[in-house]
Amino acid sequence: MYIRVRFGSNEEVICNPSCAVINLLSSIKRLAGYNHTNVMLDLCDETGLVKDLSEHHYDYANKFLSSHATYVLVEKQLGFEEGSTYAETDGSTTPLPPNITYIALLDNAGDHFPNFNLRSQHIEVPNKGKSRRNRDKSPSPAGIRGKKGKKELQRTPSQGTNRKTRVS
Repeated sequence: MYIRVRFGSNEEVICNPSCAVINLLSSIKRLAGYNHTNVMLDLCDETGLVKDLSEHHYDYANKFLSSHATYVLVEKQLGFEEGSTYAETDGSTTPLPPNITYIALLDNAGDHFPNFNLRSQHIEVPNKGKSRRNRDKSPSPAGIRGKKGKKELQRTPSQGTNRKTRVS
């Protein structure tokens, strides 16, 4: 099993993705000449869809990458906007997530791959206005049967003398 990673002026390295993502990315970083830099690297497929491997450091890379496929090396850049916050429902404020931009490290990637359009998968932000589900209710019948009121748990002597009474 192998993958091809293209970068620079049509340079290519062949890698084995049967390892942890962190090991694959550090190996690619060394082979591509970015070893002693702070550059964050990732891979995208031939259409430009970023695989976002840096979010899955300890998973096996072959879970996200196809065997015998060609990938383009991309640089991941984080940008923070100062002073930008959004309000939570409890009144506190939280900083916005960083703006992430990707730069293809393959010169003239559009010439090598005609359908190349560098993009990331859309990450959906949870809706802040949605009400949360009541956590003390169980969706299963076992949870419904397990929560009985005090009246249902008490037995009267007229219901039989062999039964135990449970009073909370």
